[in-house]
Amino acid sequence: MGPSWYLMPEVFGHYFSPFGKKREDYYDLSSLDPYYKVYFEGGQTAKLTPRFDENQKLFESFEKGGGKALKAYMEQSTYKYNVAMEDFLYRDYKHIGQFFNRRLMTEGLRLGVLGKLDSFVSNYVKDHRAKQILEYAMVFLGTDPAQAPAIYSIMTHVDLNLGVFFPQKGMAGAAEGFASLCRDLGVELITDTEVLKVLTEGNRAVGVETNKGTFMADVVVSSTDYHHSDTNLLEDKHRTYSDSYWEKRMVAPSMFIAYLGIGRELKGLEHHNLYFAKDWNAHFDAIFKNPGWPQNPCFYLSCISKTDS
Repeated sequence: MGPSWYLMPEVFGHYFSPFGKKREDYYDLSSLDPYYKVYFEGGQTAKLTPRFDENQKLFESFEKGGGKALKAYMEQSTYKYNVAMEDFLYRDYKHIGQFFNRRLMTEGLRLGVLGKLDSFVSNYVKDHRAKQILEYAMVFLGTDPAQAPAIYSIMTHVDLNLGVFFPQKGMAGAAEGFASLCRDLGVELITDTEVLKVLTEGNRAVGVETNKGTFMADVVVSSTDYHHSDTNLLEDKHRTYSDSYWEKRMVAPSMFIAYLGIGRELKGLEHHNLYFAKDWNAHFDAIFKNPGWPQNPCFYLSCISKTDS
């Protein structure tokens, strides 16, 4: 159940490739067309599609020169994405020095590491509708476009160039594909089990205590929120950060989600639908600066039945 933004398909494929397998061996994937539909406050709508010329015409309808601006924006977005994939994504980061490789040191400004996304986008387009399309993905990263690093302009390449997809049976179908690969390789998967504590010997993690017994291990990997692992699963002497450190952090917000069963077909919707308030700064301020419920919220509506009945 839930949203199904399946992006960056080559990363999912990378999961299978070390074992001589292909994603296609485990689940099917279809490309969405349109990628998504945007509803702007006031009633105007727009569809983003796999056909770049159509997207250019859309941006040109927002403002004169918008189509050319989108092309230029996409070129830098593609460049940043390729750098990220080649030099950053598949590396370990255990200390700050590992972030500063040669590419980052020589081309850091071009990559947009220091600038903010909203200001960066404004160098290309001025119309609020164009800006919202180029910035909306920051919501999924749990941040405000005005505060997100400009390097995240790569997200426009991710959805408009690489495409938006849907796995058979939804994201659960993809998860089952990963699980099937594990089983084929002899992995035992234990689910519906709560980890209560990471067990240690000296400075090494050696296992986990759960509500269904103790499991010893050569390696322990925790994929829960860092805050939870640090404060709830580890003894105080093994924690990386103190309570006072965590209390000062801006933690990415969760979502308010409603599942709605509608007894008729909603013909006006697409698979992915985004609703943007004209002044979405007030929406973000209500979340990040003055935490509360936005008076005129932006929201996302997923209508998966358009693709999978």
